[in-house]
Amino acid sequence: MIIWVRNIVLILFVLTIIYVTLSTVSRMRQRQKLKISYEADHAETPKEEFIAKGMKKYERSLKPKLFIGVYLFPLAVILILGYLAQYS
Repeated sequence: MIIWVRNIVLILFVLTIIYVTLSTVSRMRQRQKLKISYEADHAETPKEEFIAKGMKKYERSLKPKLFIGVYLFPLAVILILGYLAQYS
């Protein structure tokens, strides 16, 4: 039993590192796209305000929410495999 707990904690730790990395890289890419878009359009709003509005819009989009799958899918597979190993 202790081994399972230790393994689950280790798996959650690795998944958290993956989640933080994906989230950070995605935010950096979105910010870079907004900077390029600002320079191409020569928008009338200040650059920082344009980027802040774009990042708020990005945070409400579906893409950041999809990163929750980093936790859900591996844990669901582990639970299914554990159930099948126990009751088959």
